[in-house]
Amino acid sequence: MVKRRRTRRSQNWRKAPPKRSYKRSSPTSLKERFLTTVIWVLSLVNVVLIVSLVSNFFASPSETSLSGNSLEDQVREIKNSEVTVEVLNACGVQGLANEITQYLRQHDFDVVNVGNYPGGFDVERTFVFDRVSLQNLYAKRVGDVLGVKDSQVAPQLDASLQLMVTVIVGKDYKSLKLYRKN
Repeated sequence: MVKRRRTRRSQNWRKAPPKRSYKRSSPTSLKERFLTTVIWVLSLVNVVLIVSLVSNFFASPSETSLSGNSLEDQVREIKNSEVTVEVLNACGVQGLANEITQYLRQHDFDVVNVGNYPGGFDVERTFVFDRVSLQNLYAKRVGDVLGVKDSQVAPQLDASLQLMVTVIVGKDYKSLKLYRKN
């Protein structure tokens, strides 16, 4: 019986094709080696960029600031002469915008526009709008000099104005530093 099995198997089995030997292809030419190296370098750069993106996404705001300074330190570092300001009278008192302009110029601010507020003369409070910074860096600087509360300082970005800060003088102008009695 053993012989029969062998004969049957040998009859059913066909001759197996010769095994091909698979070699791992390695770059042989200089061009292939160069391209392989470039691919590895670009892959490494991608990994570094992805890690950086993820770490910045989960980092706290203080860790991501370039200078490492707090907002108050950044406001102190700004020179007044670098800040361009617009002063608009919104309370109707004649000459008020000019007086505030003179006060700001005495503090070295560059006042580039003075006029009446186009929205009318019925604005109750004085506002300072930062036109270029979401952190109100420039408006806080002007607001500190004028004595405007931080709640009345806000960003209102508008690059078309070509200035950094807009001061809208309201009916509370007597609470500003230049009108307060010491």
